[in-house]
Amino acid sequence: MTDTPLFTFAVIADTHINAEDGVSGSPWPANRLANDRARWAVAALNADTPAFVVHLGDMVHPIPTQPGYGAAAARYHEMFAGLNAPLYCLPGNHDLGDKPVDWMPAHPVTAPFLSAYEQTFGPLWQAFTHGGCRFVLHANPILGADLPQDAAQWAWLEGELAASRGERVFFLTHYPLFLTTPDEPEHYDNLAPGPRERLRALLVNQRVEAVFAAHVHTIFHTPLAPDGPMQHVIPALSAMRLDYSHLFKTPPRDWQENGRNDSAKLGYYLVDVYPQGYALRLRRSHGACLGAGEVAAPVAAVSRASLRAGALNVGVDLRQGWAEPRIIPYTGVVDEFRRKAARNDYLITALQEAGLRDLRVPLDDLTDPATQARIRDLARMGHRFQPFAFAPPDSAAQAAIAALPGALARIEVIARADRLPDMISAWRDIAGSAGVPLIASKLWTSADVQGTGAAFSHFIGHGFTAADTALLAQVHGAGAGGAVFRIAPDECPQEVIAALPESGTAVVYLTLSDLNPARINADDAAIKRRVLSALAATEAHPARPVLMIDTLEDLDRGYYPRHGLYDGQFNPRPAGLALALAAERRAALSG
Repeated sequence: MTDTPLFTFAVIADTHINAEDGVSGSPWPANRLANDRARWAVAALNADTPAFVVHLGDMVHPIPTQPGYGAAAARYHEMFAGLNAPLYCLPGNHDLGDKPVDWMPAHPVTAPFLSAYEQTFGPLWQAFTHGGCRFVLHANPILGADLPQDAAQWAWLEGELAASRGERVFFLTHYPLFLTTPDEPEHYDNLAPGPRERLRALLVNQRVEAVFAAHVHTIFHTPLAPDGPMQHVIPALSAMRLDYSHLFKTPPRDWQENGRNDSAKLGYYLVDVYPQGYALRLRRSHGACLGAGEVAAPVAAVSRASLRAGALNVGVDLRQGWAEPRIIPYTGVVDEFRRKAARNDYLITALQEAGLRDLRVPLDDLTDPATQARIRDLARMGHRFQPFAFAPPDSAAQAAIAALPGALARIEVIARADRLPDMISAWRDIAGSAGVPLIASKLWTSADVQGTGAAFSHFIGHGFTAADTALLAQVHGAGAGGAVFRIAPDECPQEVIAALPESGTAVVYLTLSDLNPARINADDAAIKRRVLSALAATEAHPARPVLMIDTLEDLDRGYYPRHGLYDGQFNPRPAGLALALAAERRAALSG
């Protein structure tokens, strides 16, 4: 991609506007803020200056059977009249009625509801062209509703996509087709299997470029097929869905209303469309409010995608499970009869926001089929992987590496000093066939460290120091293209990095833990200083080593507990915010 987009558009959703400011029929106090949060979003969108804005539904909170529906719609139109960009909208279940399933908690869509929507908001479905791209807006709450509009929309959609074949097409709708896998059971947050598969096959076969959906108030990124379009489920502007607070290991804080008011996760996406491809930029609102008649404070620009050429040379060790779905409990509000599986894709948000391009993972991740598929997904989004191994390659490892062309940045092998040359020889040809550097890392443990007195603690570590000159010469002679260097918790990052060799591939491993495995490092200010110090030193070093940070997410229990770049709810900590700012500055310079 070039660094200059053809144009930028915005996708927003789930404003849930009420009939009156500060008043809501919902039992959660956060819902009373919906109008003020939507009003702030209009001001922020005007500052962002997108070419146009698409609202993906749930414009209002009252459903069509409630008397406040019309008044809430009038408030919506009043607020968004102040938007400078053209606005398009499509219906959500609050605007039109729930999808036609008898266990849905609200009244399903009906013919009178469709008429009320058209009179209040406009067409149920539509398409338009901008900048050489076609945008198709779809009303999926009516799928399977046994209404004439269902068949009419299918006929229109099939004709529209056939006529647009060969063009760049962006498809926008309300319900996600699915959250995790195309064959998952139906639940509150996906489509019924029949229309889901029909729509999925149509979008994949017609080679739609991207799909945007809403409804879940939670971010998800999932491809419709291995080589098909990515479905991006966008955040809400009003409030979080409480059931998805179970994605995170840290419970909500008292003021977060059991997850409803996890305001750091609210916002919208700006989508930069390039001559080839597109990139997402998350505008976090943090629940900002703007009362009627108030003037919005200036908002800072959201930097353009930072993982393209010129990105920070920074990565992160994904110590904790990152690819597997988690089970969301059925809790009796929106789902009661099935478990549903979902991934924590706020991990992707963190990686993209902080400019963390390179991802260190154990070789096991590559050989697990489900995780390997997720590696491909993240590679499509600009990430590169650094698998590490501590044993010679077997046939499964060789097959996994061969199956991931373009997804790997380098391969790391770890062994004790006397075994490293043999490990390098075993892996050298595999790395060469993959077209990536092979880097070496020295294994060391508590057995190698001279203790004092009766104190003893088990630990396992890896990485060279600059003083390992003889061993480094050996590993380079054996065919390694570079090495991993460690920065211990009691070492100065700038001093260690300044002493590194000025040639070869170097990865600098920066841990955020304390030296004592029983003591937590919760000093966010010190962690931020340590990260920025290491970043500045790697940027200044002639070899431009990769800074690999350990850890992304808090480790709040177990050995070496520590704060990460993001907390246990995957909201940014000071070090994560500082990295995001550094990524913004680099993006501005490279642009």
